Amino acid sequence: MKKILLFTSIVALFASCTSKPSFELEVNIHNNNSLINKQFVVTQRIDGMTVYTDTLKIKKTNFLLKLPYEGQALLDVYILESNVYNIMMASEKGKIQLNIEGTKPYFGGTPLNDRLQAFYLGNDSVSSLFNESDKEYELIMNTGQYDPKKIEEFNQKREKLLIENTDRIIAFIKENIDNPIGEYYFSVNYITFIPERKAELRSFASEKLKKTFRFE
Repeated sequence: MKKILLFTSIVALFASCTSKPSFELEVNIHNNNSLINKQFVVTQRIDGMTVYTDTLKIKKTNFLLKLPYEGQALLDVYILESNVYNIMMASEKGKIQLNIEGTKPYFGGTPLNDRLQAFYLGNDSVSSLFNESDKEYELIMNTGQYDPKKIEEFNQKREKLLIENTDRIIAFIKENIDNPIGEYYFSVNYITFIPERKAELRSFASEKLKKTFRFE
């Protein structure tokens, strides 16, 4: 009888260990064989604290990781000594797909990561617009003739672009204010915004963020 009880306990313990919440990260590498044999580091962070980290050597261009789910968290991927920049995603139930095309990462597969990828693509578009704006300004200044009207038009165009981009960032933060991604971008952007835009962020800040930033 004791043996039966002991065996039952072991089975129950094993079942509890194997049934812990988890999610999947599927990685596909295209047009970048230089990543083979590089160190692939994955880390999960909650409230600035690392709750999980692991490192493996990339052996092939596609692989699947099963990671413990500790709740929604920032999911950081680093490929050490590579030409791929660090990638920040979100830990989320389901399967996250990370595709690396050359040196450019694209990801999605879960609701939060789909939104975050769309936000990143928006960042790329805005960066291109600002680069075009810089070239336009250089062209104006390199003509050798100072034209106040052209400078004023340029400044108005630049200001409009800045306002639209800030609107986009605030909208994204508001949509995600209840998850780690929204909290992260709230913290990153709040200190950089002018008082009026800071007030917008404060208007929908969570109780957690209010305590963090000591809002009244």
